[in-house]
Amino acid sequence: REEIAIYRGSDPTLATAVEVRDDVTGILVSHGNFLIGSDASASGARLRATLNHEIGTHALTYHHGKKQRLRQLYAGLAGYEELQEGLAVLAEYLSGGLTLPRLQLLAGRVIAVHSLFQGADFIETFRLLHRDCNFETFTAYTMAMRIFRGGGCTKDMIYLRGFLRLLDYLAGNGRIELLYCGKIAMEHLHLIEELHWRKVLNPIALKPRYLTDEVPRQRLDALRKNATLEHVLDNLT
Repeated sequence: REEIAIYRGSDPTLATAVEVRDDVTGILVSHGNFLIGSDASASGARLRATLNHEIGTHALTYHHGKKQRLRQLYAGLAGYEELQEGLAVLAEYLSGGLTLPRLQLLAGRVIAVHSLFQGADFIETFRLLHRDCNFETFTAYTMAMRIFRGGGCTKDMIYLRGFLRLLDYLAGNGRIELLYCGKIAMEHLHLIEELHWRKVLNPIALKPRYLTDEVPRQRLDALRKNATLEHVLDNLT
């Protein structure tokens, strides 16, 4: 087992419970707690990235939102999911856990959602991913299954889009710490900046370690200077 520190800080109100549960599929954050399905697994190579994705982003923004006077910031403002998942992918990159296969997977999910929008059925989407995009059989199957579950679930399209919009924000020298004050969308940033200036919002109590440790910070500084997908691809682990 590897013990990985995600935060720097000692605020006890920001504690996240970790639960292993039979009624959970995979790994997720709910109400600020980290839930692990009893049959879930993650490779050692993906462990740090997964923790930074789930706890260092989703749990942290939930708890920061709960410390604000505007309670909507922990429940989530309209359209918050795209920025959340973009931040989570950025967390994977800065912590050295974003790989080319992982980025290809995110792109493949966008293709699968587009296929659904075009009226394709499950089999047609599976064949598109497997035969045309060269994903392995099991990977193509699980990607199509994620998209078609419950009659159609299109959330998977926002991970890559959120990450690309975040790159544009970093290219404009955006203040990344503002993005952790709660669950917000890019469209709300001008309001968040105003509320911070008026001291309506509290500064974030904790930073994820990928914003403070030396190597991730260097990766962030380099990304600000060249916030392009090409730069990301050149620096994948």
